[in-house]
Amino acid sequence: MKNLFTTYLVLNLILESFAAITLIGAALGLFAIAQLESGMWSMNYGFAAIAIASAIFWVWPHRSKREAVGPVLGILLAFHALVSVSFAIQGNQVPPTVVHGIMALLGIFLYTRRSAWCAD
Repeated sequence: MKNLFTTYLVLNLILESFAAITLIGAALGLFAIAQLESGMWSMNYGFAAIAIASAIFWVWPHRSKREAVGPVLGILLAFHALVSVSFAIQGNQVPPTVVHGIMALLGIFLYTRRSAWCAD
């Protein structure tokens, strides 16, 4: 289970880093000639994606400790669940909805099973 948690953290890092690069460097993002308000929102979310991707670095030395794993998993599963709901409400972004939904479900699974693989 610890390996699954580590995989979850790495997947989160990869997915959110990709999202950050895409959103910050998108056509309406940082390198746009005219900075439109919609592009600014895109960049803001891109920088937020970097913040959530950084979870792996904060928990890495403590990824076997229940006191550290619980809050990090709670934050990640809430993030992925709510972003999935947001995309679902929007209605036209099926791949991100599914990916964030799967990450939320995996986060819930890991959170509920953390006592089996975490040291107290």
